[in-house]
Amino acid sequence: MSFIRKTTALSSAILVAACAAPSTTNLTGGMIQRFAAPQTEAKAPAEPNQLILRAKPGQSLKAFTAKRGLKVIGSFTTDVEHVLVETSDVEGMTKSALADPAVDVATPNLTFQLNIPNAVPGSQPKVPMTGKCPNDPMFDQQWSLEKVGACQAWETTMGDEKLIVAVVDTGVDYNHPDLKGKVIKGLNNTGEGAKDDPIDGFGHGTHVAGIIAASANNGVGVAGVAPNVKILAEKVLSSKGGGNLFNIAAGVQHAVKAGAKIINESLGGPAVQDPISSGVGAWAVKRGVLLVAAAGNLNNAVGTPARFSDYYMAVAASDENDQKATFSCFGPELSVASPGTHILNTTPTYHVPLNDHGYAQNYASLNGTSMATPLTAGVAALTWSAHPGWTWQQVRTQIEKTSVDLGTAGKDNLFGFGRINAAAAVK
Repeated sequence: MSFIRKTTALSSAILVAACAAPSTTNLTGGMIQRFAAPQTEAKAPAEPNQLILRAKPGQSLKAFTAKRGLKVIGSFTTDVEHVLVETSDVEGMTKSALADPAVDVATPNLTFQLNIPNAVPGSQPKVPMTGKCPNDPMFDQQWSLEKVGACQAWETTMGDEKLIVAVVDTGVDYNHPDLKGKVIKGLNNTGEGAKDDPIDGFGHGTHVAGIIAASANNGVGVAGVAPNVKILAEKVLSSKGGGNLFNIAAGVQHAVKAGAKIINESLGGPAVQDPISSGVGAWAVKRGVLLVAAAGNLNNAVGTPARFSDYYMAVAASDENDQKATFSCFGPELSVASPGTHILNTTPTYHVPLNDHGYAQNYASLNGTSMATPLTAGVAALTWSAHPGWTWQQVRTQIEKTSVDLGTAGKDNLFGFGRINAAAAVK
């Protein structure tokens, strides 16, 4: 990633749910992303002629943009003002911005892209279920819910209907029979379709939303880990699977203001400095929001934004045998691990690019930290529902301390504090 904050520039690509090593490896059955090796500033992937400016506390960017005749094409305000401007000279305008006393950060509006492998046919693992299990016909194929003790957790709570979990992603198919009536429409920041219509144009976000909150005991399909909670759909990735840094940050900001208590980001980039994601993360947690982010899928260092562990719970992926998923990123930033292989859940009821890779409409099984992350967000929703007076820090600590230790005693670089345990977390 490239950013400048009164310092020497850094550069690299940014992609969804990636981590810090070049790769062309495909992973069977789910999301896998690639990115190029670090490039020069001029070749860093970014929206052409766009620059993100962040103001210093108490300062406004209006005078700077007006004096230079810059067209502001996007803006949002956290504790400070952020604007997206057009300029034909990104490098020159960056230098000019950093010389201005009102400007704190200037960074190109970097872009990223979802890339997925073709699905490989195979049978879905089936496991015997114990505890309070629902009547959903595909539930016996959701091994991950049995692994984390969901049925036992549901004896305490299936989630507070007033609790909102935001999915910052490709949108959500809010008409899906397992999601209908439980999705709140957030913003569509992609420029595709209406601003107030976050319908999923790619397929990824619907799968993520279902893992969190697909309806249980409705006699249809599958169940989510916290089936009673609400989903807030924030669409920041397009129907081509692409997006940019500014739109993601704006999506997070809108989700906080719309009342989300938990925000799921099954996306990210390589392990580099990212002042926008870290800044928005710091702002969100100050407002009592729990941020949960994917560690990445390239078997290397934890990527951004998950690497900013003061603000984001970084989630690694484990497999059916409680081993590290081969693709999962790792490092000291990890909070926990969660099942992330052969995860069956909802996909759009209409054709999307995900189907072009062999994944079925309605329901499909995918791999990735993109899947492990919403399972963790769902367990966080159950935990908060069982302990409604807790802070986000208490919820996070509870999930970490009740996790099943899979590595060395205590926190390690492969699983963090361990594999999540819903049954223990709600106690």
